[in-house]
Amino acid sequence: MRGNNSKPRSSIAHLITPLALTLVLVVLYQSWVKPLYSPTAPPSARTTEGETVRPALDLTIPIDPGRGPAFLPRTRVAEYGDAPSPELGRIRDELEKGNLRQVEAALRKRSTNGTTDPRTVRFVAALWNNLGIQQERAGGTALSVRAFQEAVRLDSRNSTALLNLTQAYWELRHPAMTPQFLETVIRAAPEDPFPHLALADLLLGRAQAGPAARHLDDARRLGGADPSLASYMRKLAVRAETVAPRGQPTVTVATAPKAAEPRPVLPVPAPAATAAQPALPASGPARQVPASPSEESPRSFASPGSGHFLVQYYDGPPDRPMWMRMKAILDYAFEEITQKFGHVPSKPIPVVLHMNQKFAEAAGSPLWADTLFDRTSGAIHVPVQGALDDLALFSRVVRHEFVHALLFEYLKGRNSAAPTWLLEGLAVQLSEDPWPDLEEAMRQATAAIPLASLQGDWKQPTQDSALRAYIEASGATQHLIDRYSIYSVRQVLNLLRVGESLDGAMRQKLAVSYEQFRHQWEQDRTTAARQW
Repeated sequence: MRGNNSKPRSSIAHLITPLALTLVLVVLYQSWVKPLYSPTAPPSARTTEGETVRPALDLTIPIDPGRGPAFLPRTRVAEYGDAPSPELGRIRDELEKGNLRQVEAALRKRSTNGTTDPRTVRFVAALWNNLGIQQERAGGTALSVRAFQEAVRLDSRNSTALLNLTQAYWELRHPAMTPQFLETVIRAAPEDPFPHLALADLLLGRAQAGPAARHLDDARRLGGADPSLASYMRKLAVRAETVAPRGQPTVTVATAPKAAEPRPVLPVPAPAATAAQPALPASGPARQVPASPSEESPRSFASPGSGHFLVQYYDGPPDRPMWMRMKAILDYAFEEITQKFGHVPSKPIPVVLHMNQKFAEAAGSPLWADTLFDRTSGAIHVPVQGALDDLALFSRVVRHEFVHALLFEYLKGRNSAAPTWLLEGLAVQLSEDPWPDLEEAMRQATAAIPLASLQGDWKQPTQDSALRAYIEASGATQHLIDRYSIYSVRQVLNLLRVGESLDGAMRQKLAVSYEQFRHQWEQDRTTAARQW
């Protein structure tokens, strides 16, 4: 009997062991493994008693409802081909590794080479384009737009870069996205529907339903089957019918203008000191700038919206639509440059619009922009007539002026406490908008101006020497930022603002004397000149 009973017990044990193991595995799976991978219960949503439930991370990209479509057009990668030189091959490799800052710095240094070899130009433009794509993925469209602009500047017929720049402008509502720009993109990329949609959107905003409808038809013909564009097309089609139904003329209803509300007049310097050419202690030869306005006081208006700027009108009635276009460019400069510098002004920056004075026909260097900034009041002066004919030129001038206004506010009006080369160098570096005359002068082998001679007022007898002064200031400032960071530069400015000498400020914040810094910069400049 004992032998007969032992056999069933061993058989039962043989069955119980795998069942127990299976039960343990099920418990482990339900308790530990499943919550880690369940789409309905990600780790961030798991809770214990007393915890607040956190929703899963939303990775959708918010779209401005005013734009209409809930989509983003795709960015396009440019093809490189073979690297024209080992240096460009190394830059491409660094880009593929994701070293975006090193790549951008290397590409900006290369911009001074001035090569005209078509193969090299196309390769560098492709690098800029693909850098912009990676910057967009890392930090959003606002971070990428400058790279796309560089790619287009180098290779204006590069349809890939133009389409990416169009997308960036569209997402940012950038004022540079004009009908003329979009027509250029359409000519460069005739088979792509998106520029037609963007242009139709822009024309509908101007109540030009007829031309908008034609571009909508072109977009349907080119990309009607593209599901990512279908929603945008439908919304624009509805808008087009609302603006002016087909076959019916557009009716404009005249409305009586509202009575002008009394506006406060801000205390400003006398016309001879403010509207006449501002004194230029640091920008070379004098130039013809806005003439004196009438004797009436300027009218000042709070800038609607962000409140970053306070507009003042001279010699003419307010033109709000024109100012809003200018303000869009200034607001973009404000958001971008204050972020780079790390400081936001505590009060609105005054902008003086000279309504009856002509904007520069040509401004290839910062010389003219520097004559417009008032170093006494910190105001940005803008001659209005023809200012928006060339948006690239307008943006370049006011961005340079804005940096000076930002530094004026940061230094609490004590600009003379900082060396002129540093102020002018920061204006060039932070605005990041290349000046053609400076770019051309950099390509020429000219004698450098010693940094020590650019400490105080610049009194340059010729335009050539003034350009060399800007080149020296820009290069030294870039060297300072690259080696010590913009944060350290701000710390130096903080000490200069309270009366510390430049040498003392550098010793305290950079652990290097001014002479040691100059020696470092001169060595780097000489090395770079040999490479060029």
